[in-house]
Amino acid sequence: MARNKVKKMGDELLMATIEDLQEQIAVQKNLDPTTLDMSEDNVVSGKILRAKYSFLYNEARHRNTRFSGFSNAISD
Repeated sequence: MARNKVKKMGDELLMATIEDLQEQIAVQKNLDPTTLDMSEDNVVSGKILRAKYSFLYNEARHRNTRFSGFSNAISD
């Protein structure tokens, strides 16, 4: 029983982190087209953000985490 509780807590934290990253990616997608001069730092930070999201999203799928509130935010 304690194992299920720990997994549930971990899943909730994972989902919250994924949702936060998803929101950051959405904001960045809206800002990128309006930015006249994208610095290399902005490009790199965007790639890091997407890599974090992708890793955690895949981890949630691997753990069979069930949550209908998010879908993959990365679409190229």
